[in-house]
Amino acid sequence: MRTTIRLADEFYEAVREHASQEGKTVTAYIEEALRAKLAAAATPPEREPYKVVPYGGGGPRPGIDLTNNAQLEDIMDGFE
Repeated sequence: MRTTIRLADEFYEAVREHASQEGKTVTAYIEEALRAKLAAAATPPEREPYKVVPYGGGGPRPGIDLTNNAQLEDIMDGFE
């Protein structure tokens, strides 16, 4: 696709200089910069891991085995 963009003369000269130093055309240099910008925008920012902060007693009641699903279901159903 062909398009026209308008750049300030000083900016165009800086782009042309950098492109020339890297052995690229101005078009290739601008395309590479735009691809990098789009890729960065598509990548979600890194987030801190979600942390659950308990309140109250600070954990399960004594004697409760969190790896025992049957026991947990009985407790939740009130059959303890």
